[in-house]
Amino acid sequence: MKLLLKQTGPRKVEVITDNWSFIVDLKEEFGGENSGPNPSELFAAAVASCEMLTGVVWASRRHDIELKGLEAEVQWEYEERPERISKIDVTIRNAADQLDENIRAFTAIAQGCAVTKTLKIQPDTTLKVE
Repeated sequence: MKLLLKQTGPRKVEVITDNWSFIVDLKEEFGGENSGPNPSELFAAAVASCEMLTGVVWASRRHDIELKGLEAEVQWEYEERPERISKIDVTIRNAADQLDENIRAFTAIAQGCAVTKTLKIQPDTTLKVE
């Protein structure tokens, strides 16, 4: 899997694939234009959307429940030493009435999504500067 990122401004990057693109930008107080999500917002959104969509697919495939109208809210906290996101809280709303007794299983399955698993089992990462 691969994404192409191109700097399009002093603190702005365009993320590009064959099918779509979007802007990642820093907040104005960090020299950006705030014209798109910043990397921390993308990270938190990746966790929340992965958990929500994993649960949606599980409900559909396993229980023939087509969940509708779900909303997720994600909040996170920063730690200064080392600088990082130290806590992520995801709340998925409008699911309980649709899931009935399957809510605990939905929660367990959702927390097993690829992004959340990656936080628990750290990948090997490399950086090459040319």
